[in-house]
Amino acid sequence: MPPKTQIPKEMILKTGLDLVIREGYEVINIKRLAKELGCSTQPISWSFGNMEAFREELFQYALNYMNSKMRPNGKNPAAALFSVGETYVNMAFDEPNLIRYLRTDSKGLVNLGGIGAVFNEEKNKSLREALCRVVGISEEKAREFMNTVVIYTQGLVTFIIDGTITVSREEAMRMLENVGVMHMVYAGIPFEKASVLFKE
Repeated sequence: MPPKTQIPKEMILKTGLDLVIREGYEVINIKRLAKELGCSTQPISWSFGNMEAFREELFQYALNYMNSKMRPNGKNPAAALFSVGETYVNMAFDEPNLIRYLRTDSKGLVNLGGIGAVFNEEKNKSLREALCRVVGISEEKAREFMNTVVIYTQGLVTFIIDGTITVSREEAMRMLENVGVMHMVYAGIPFEKASVLFKE
């Protein structure tokens, strides 16, 4: 009996993620994975038991990959939130297959993390409180602002990856920023202050 081929679980998941990014989730099956890895299907079966278990782990692995890129960056909470949206829009241009795949389970995106997690009240309490404190708006206005920006970003990304609209990356970023500024003004922040909040 030939010895078992040992392939680390991480390598199998990374190969699956690379395939999703390059060609889309539809190509994922055990034979295609084995071909990409240069092995038989046995190491995949030994590591995961079945393809359903692999798919569950792949979703979490892909989500972790996306979240690793979407770290908030900015001197204030509004700029930090905008930076996450900006990264998401960039991924729509650079890795549209990955976004399509992750969006097949919107509840998973909320429960496990990702941009949809903004709707998780408990997880985002500290960000809302920081937004209230730094920007000077009520918690209700902060919640409205966060929800509006995330919903708009999701819609924009959907239209980009589906080819519904054709915009440049720069135009998409301007659109995102304009919505953020307009909603800040709606929340009572003077335009002059709102227009620089996302650039700090």
